[in-house]
Amino acid sequence: MVAGETKDPAVLIVNPNAGRLSERVRDEAIDRLNDRFRLEVFFTTGRNSAVSLAADAASDGMGLVIAFGGDGHVNEVVNGIAGTGSGLGIVPGGTMNVFARALDVPLDPLLAAEALAERATAPPRVVNLGLMDDRYFTFSAGCGFDAEAAELVELRRVHKRMFGQLYFYWSAFKVLAGSRAYRRPRLTLKGEFGEIDVSMCVACNTGPYAYLFRRPIRLTPRVQLQGGLDVFGLRRMKLEVLPLYVFDALAFGDVSKMPGSFVSSDQERFSVSSDTSFKRHVDGEPLEPSSSTSFSLAPEALKVFA
Repeated sequence: MVAGETKDPAVLIVNPNAGRLSERVRDEAIDRLNDRFRLEVFFTTGRNSAVSLAADAASDGMGLVIAFGGDGHVNEVVNGIAGTGSGLGIVPGGTMNVFARALDVPLDPLLAAEALAERATAPPRVVNLGLMDDRYFTFSAGCGFDAEAAELVELRRVHKRMFGQLYFYWSAFKVLAGSRAYRRPRLTLKGEFGEIDVSMCVACNTGPYAYLFRRPIRLTPRVQLQGGLDVFGLRRMKLEVLPLYVFDALAFGDVSKMPGSFVSSDQERFSVSSDTSFKRHVDGEPLEPSSSTSFSLAPEALKVFA
């Protein structure tokens, strides 16, 4: 810093258990942010603790709140500052970092810290978010099969850190192989597109949905961050066609045209219901099961420095 120059204030919220990030890299990234900002640094202590930390920063009038962690951690910070005067900064530290990639944030934490230091001098972007009931999501939220796979990943965080992206796909295979519940429609998806029985559905606010060996996997190829929500559904899950899904994902990065799939774009709201409770997630973070849930678009709900 130039002598006498005043640093801009910022709050940094760190998930110390994110991804496979070393303490050395984490500390160096924090040092680089300290060079540019007058930081208050907080470390999360458990699930959803970042929501209250971020909300406190927003209520104090903090202009920049930085999330240092993976997609679930970013989701928590977003839920603390969405709709306020605070803007989001991201230093990726997770396994997939889907929202960071969608915003073209460098995946290397050190480069991301440097990019944020430069970007914070300009006005923030304003982007749309999605809502599952009253919980915001940045890139996707799902019901049924993929939500149960996401929950299994979170229950085995050691394996998630060891095996990275592959562990999510292994978890998805394990869920499908071990349960017949998803092999027939059990959810009712309802919106302007009509009423459709599905075994799983995913709402997308931006893309892609995930990554496999650095290849983006798209469920709804037309989704745009500045547009409405896109919805993907599978009418029936079949274990025997799973290899075909994997082939399409690796070869084309797009499973939206697989047999039994349903896609509708640019929606403002829709709902999912069932006779029994089903698993749910936002940005890979498990939520309490429910027998009904609603999705809606939250236009221009988030300011972002990216």
